Amino acid sequence: MIGAREAKILFLLVLFAVGGCGKGNEPGKAAGDKTGEIVRVGDAVLTGGDLNRLVPEDEQIPPTFEERRDFVRRWVDMEVLRQEAIRRGFKTDPYVEARLKELEQQFLADYLVFAELRKRTEVSEEEVAAYYVAHEREYMNEYRVSQILAGTPEDAARAAGLLKTRGWAWVANRYSIDAGAKRGGDLGYLTKGNMIPELEEVVFSMKPGSLSGVIKSDFGYHIFKLEDVREALVPVGLEDVREQIMNTLMMAKRTSAYRDLLDSLKDRAHIAYRDESYLRSPSAEPPADTLAPDGESEEYETIDTTGTP
Repeated sequence: MIGAREAKILFLLVLFAVGGCGKGNEPGKAAGDKTGEIVRVGDAVLTGGDLNRLVPEDEQIPPTFEERRDFVRRWVDMEVLRQEAIRRGFKTDPYVEARLKELEQQFLADYLVFAELRKRTEVSEEEVAAYYVAHEREYMNEYRVSQILAGTPEDAARAAGLLKTRGWAWVANRYSIDAGAKRGGDLGYLTKGNMIPELEEVVFSMKPGSLSGVIKSDFGYHIFKLEDVREALVPVGLEDVREQIMNTLMMAKRTSAYRDLLDSLKDRAHIAYRDESYLRSPSAEPPADTLAPDGESEEYETIDTTGTP
């Protein structure tokens, strides 16, 4: 089974071949020329110019010769297979046409997002410094955290309900799919930056001994227990986490910019559902009950931290 990343690479290689790579380049250029013809398979040509266009405009480190050579070899392999597929009539197969259309849609959409987000998401030094000041307490502490990680919302809700009458370790051992389940889901002492920002936001708002609600992420459904908070053994200054903060702010800006871009495009697009059943929202996931710090039960709705880049 070909994954999404591999499929896009294959589609890019096919685009090069179908688009007539090397058209307009002079044949017979010197071997050291970086834009002339490199290899030909039948009527399909791959040029140095094609390879150069693979490097993003803002890429600081160009690909090595070994990387370029590996791409050329992959291109030759794919082109040989592509031409044989066409010879056998696969290009007009309805399934192939549908998949190529889907890959083109995904590739063009992804490239638009890449181009737009690159222009819209810059982070200043002032923003980095302000973020550090706002979260300085979190950088100065270490948080001992345990988790129960469930694969489905139903299992998460069941585990949360059992926490009313069963101990944490008992539930974690039976319902958590995390590798640390056998030791009660203990993740050890964590510092800011060890978890994705959305999960950190929940953990850092908790008090020692308290439990979180059910939190959905790309990894599954989490329930956290904050075991302890202590002062960090090694002080963390701004310079120690500058790059980490930069990445955090960049991801937040990209998420916001993506949503703004998509919303604005949808406002201008003509979207008409002929079957309105596809407009209905999926059924809400069941809420999960957890124990409050004092042992009394509280009801929490599932928090969804999954997002689009």
